[in-house]
Amino acid sequence: MAERFAERWLKPRFILPALLLALVFAVLLSPAADVAQGGYLSTRSNTVRGSRGLRDVLDKLGYTTRERIIPYAKELDTTSTYVMLNTPLDPSAVEIHLLLEAVRRGARAVVVPDEGSVIADSIGVRATGKSINTYYPVEDSLLGRYDPVDTVREAFGIFDARSFHRYLEAVPASDSDSAGVWPVQATTLISIRTPIRRRVHPEIALIPIGHGAVVAVADPTFFRNDVLRKTAGTLLAVRILESLDSTRRSPIIFDEYHQGFGRSISFTNVLQKALLGTRWGHAALQLATAGLLYLLVIGVRPIAPRSRAKLERRSPLEHVGALSRAYEGIGATSLAVQRLVRGVRRRHPLGTATALSDEGYLALLSVRLPKLGNDIDTLTRALVQTPTAEQLVSAGAAIDHIERNIIT
Repeated sequence: MAERFAERWLKPRFILPALLLALVFAVLLSPAADVAQGGYLSTRSNTVRGSRGLRDVLDKLGYTTRERIIPYAKELDTTSTYVMLNTPLDPSAVEIHLLLEAVRRGARAVVVPDEGSVIADSIGVRATGKSINTYYPVEDSLLGRYDPVDTVREAFGIFDARSFHRYLEAVPASDSDSAGVWPVQATTLISIRTPIRRRVHPEIALIPIGHGAVVAVADPTFFRNDVLRKTAGTLLAVRILESLDSTRRSPIIFDEYHQGFGRSISFTNVLQKALLGTRWGHAALQLATAGLLYLLVIGVRPIAPRSRAKLERRSPLEHVGALSRAYEGIGATSLAVQRLVRGVRRRHPLGTATALSDEGYLALLSVRLPKLGNDIDTLTRALVQTPTAEQLVSAGAAIDHIERNIIT
């Protein structure tokens, strides 16, 4: 009974739909735990990976928030706080230079110094690569005491503002150095402890530069909308900004240009300005117009060209077909037999001279191969007489038989 049950229900037409149904249920019932690592933090985005909630909270708290949709191309305001978080477009070295010059004169900035970026090399601090391990702060001076709700989320593996996946380290001075020197003037706002070696590393640090300061954040995931809404991410973000400006009078400018928004360079506009706004562009347009007129002049012919006669040779197969139809039309059976004999003679000359007739060749072949006497007699009669269609077929069979015996 069990064998019949297995034979019936363990067939592919039952097993495959059952597996597909189980997969659908697993997807629908599994928790949507979006891994809170990476992603772009644009204040224009209301999605999970966006950071629109941060700007809304700051507006409610009385901060003055703006967005920058143009690149850093000239001197910046020295009374503002510039926020540049996980931008998909890397700022150029010139832009970072202008930003840090503004910081030296009193501006402030919140940045994520990714490894190999210009900002990391400039401030001497970089973020490590993302890890599958979760790092928790040693001292949460900016976060206050632990929230029991956050503790429960951490127990179930849900990301919150008090868990990080990378930390800050000093940038080596050269490729030969294994580790860099941590800036002496830097103040660590939050530190983490690695779970295996139990070492303490800075997670968020404030680095004074001239009259201003830069806050370097290793893992900015707490700025995301989902973390801001469910955990203490908002508290941490506000306290970071308060560490830069406790009066809350400094305008906060979010860099949206390097998030992919704002006015971008258009190749069409650049080409149009180059052609219509410069002397070299005018010269290029004139040369192009002259070239088009020249092509038009040489392309027009007052007299229609005469077509050239082309001589084409037939392919070998067409040649054979034409000859066969011609032979058939004039009834050239004797010529066909003669061509067949000449072909055998060319392939198997038997040491005979070219002056020897076809009949003489067949006689010599009869002496060499006596067993082919009947076939040779058929060919000899066909050469002397005008063979009929049946005799032509017999001659062809005789040629085939002779060829086979000579080869063997």
